[in-house]
Amino acid sequence: MLHYIWDYYNIPDILTNIERYKMNAEKQTQVKSPTMQLINHCQKQNELIFATRKRLFDLEHKQKTETILFSGLIAIVYIMAIALVVSHG
Repeated sequence: MLHYIWDYYNIPDILTNIERYKMNAEKQTQVKSPTMQLINHCQKQNELIFATRKRLFDLEHKQKTETILFSGLIAIVYIMAIALVVSHG
């Protein structure tokens, strides 16, 4: 009786296991581990936090300059009103 090598080594099962291993490897690269997902989520949160801090810093700077400008204009109006009162007695 003639036996083939794949009968002796069970080649189809070996190929099936190799294909199964490749599929598992592809799934591992597609699906990230929970640790990597957590790290990515934390990185996104950090980016949002720093972007928000930058916007708040810019708004605070803008508010400060506008407050100084507005206070200066009010002071000018008061000085002009006092000057008109003094000049017209």
